[in-house]
Amino acid sequence: MNGPGGSGAPPGGESGLPGVALDDRDHVCVFYRGPEERDAVLAAFFGAGYAEGDKCLCIADDHDAGAVAARLDPERRGGPDQLTVLPSTAYLTDGRFRPADTFDRWDALVAGYGDAGYRRVRAAGDLSWFLREHRAGAGPGAGPLLEYEALCNRLVRRRPATIFCLYDLDLLDGGLLPGVLAQHLAALARGVLFRGGGVEERPGGAGDALLLANQLLADARDGGEVDRLVAGLRASVLDRHGGPGPEGERFLQALDGLAATHRRAADAGADALARSLLDGVPLDDPGRARVRALGLEPDEPVRVIVAPAAVRRADLVRRGVRLVAARPGEVAVLLPGRSDPDAVVAGLLGPIGVGRAHPGAGGAATSYAEARRAARFAAVLGRPLLRYDDLGLLALLADGGDPAALTALVAEWLGPLLAHDERRRPKLLPTLAAWLDAGAAQQESADALGVHVSTLKYRLGRIGAILGRDLASPDVRFQLQVALAARRTLDVLNDQDSRHQDSRHQGD
Repeated sequence: MNGPGGSGAPPGGESGLPGVALDDRDHVCVFYRGPEERDAVLAAFFGAGYAEGDKCLCIADDHDAGAVAARLDPERRGGPDQLTVLPSTAYLTDGRFRPADTFDRWDALVAGYGDAGYRRVRAAGDLSWFLREHRAGAGPGAGPLLEYEALCNRLVRRRPATIFCLYDLDLLDGGLLPGVLAQHLAALARGVLFRGGGVEERPGGAGDALLLANQLLADARDGGEVDRLVAGLRASVLDRHGGPGPEGERFLQALDGLAATHRRAADAGADALARSLLDGVPLDDPGRARVRALGLEPDEPVRVIVAPAAVRRADLVRRGVRLVAARPGEVAVLLPGRSDPDAVVAGLLGPIGVGRAHPGAGGAATSYAEARRAARFAAVLGRPLLRYDDLGLLALLADGGDPAALTALVAEWLGPLLAHDERRRPKLLPTLAAWLDAGAAQQESADALGVHVSTLKYRLGRIGAILGRDLASPDVRFQLQVALAARRTLDVLNDQDSRHQDSRHQGD
């Protein structure tokens, strides 16, 4: 990569961008993050074109051509028909992306604008539609994209045109980066123009390439995005014919340190954003854009999973998780409501709680509360994982039960057995719990306890005598099941109070 281009250009030169000078026929890869940055670049680029009498053509990631035109020329500086906006479907022929057909279409358009009296054409095309399909695995692969970009080089050689190809870094797969850089005459990132597509083997070549890398990695949404872009940058050097030279080696050595800095910043930003969602803090427009870039639609249902703090962020990232918040004693994961939580939790150490999917501004906070409660019940019950949906009576008691009334219920139905277990061995409450949880199935209960059925029958007889209840009665079994659920609920509520007190003391 050559150094930043046009550093001596006057502010507001023909590019419309301060300090950026374009060649008369240029093909530029424009990297941006989010629609605001994209529109600011295009408004400046086309604004200079209005002043010079150029024809301006925008292939937009929006089907509302009028809204796009209003954003790109709010003061209506362009003459009649000077700005034309087409939807992204203009790239397609019969619903398919055929680069040769698209080239023929652009070539004819530019030629027609010349016949209409325009000296030059300024064209900008947003490739977000392609990047979305590529990320989803539904697109045609990298080949057609790179073929199209090569044809754009041919177009600017044939016609008086300058082309901006727009790539949203929130969507760009790092695997596309080497080819994208190689097929453009220049790259524009955060207001700095770079010439060439690789590390130049000249004094300072590594430094210029690192500056571009820094521009691309700045404001990455999470550490995973940093890693994907770094992999693309690394490949753009390693894949060179003959391998990297001294400047390339210097670039690769420095890239790891640069990436580590951006990775820490990106993960910290994603963590803070996740905490805001879990706490129910309303998001501003930039926050909503960041959430969307991380795979969540702000107003659609969100599901939260709570796992022990021992679960590592790196393990979650490998499973496709992008929003994680580390909190004392736990890790909280935010997922789109439609996603499969089993794919995330499979093989992780518990106890793990899974909340329900909830929409709206407070959806994540609601699901988080459910996931935490489910995780605590999982710990009390000795289960590796519990979904809030499966808590049933336990959730009802925890959400609306009066602790004093629950305590009284436990004392009435389980008090004598608890008193026995304080003085005598073996403890009999686990036997009662296993039997009730198994629906009074004796063999299943005995297997769960690791005892013979005759031992189980003897213990059940002792339990009935101690409680003064007929365990054969369905009504008695139901009441005991409710009392057992109440005791488990009290264990969770007491643990919650203890955690709350600990957090208060830590803040003192």
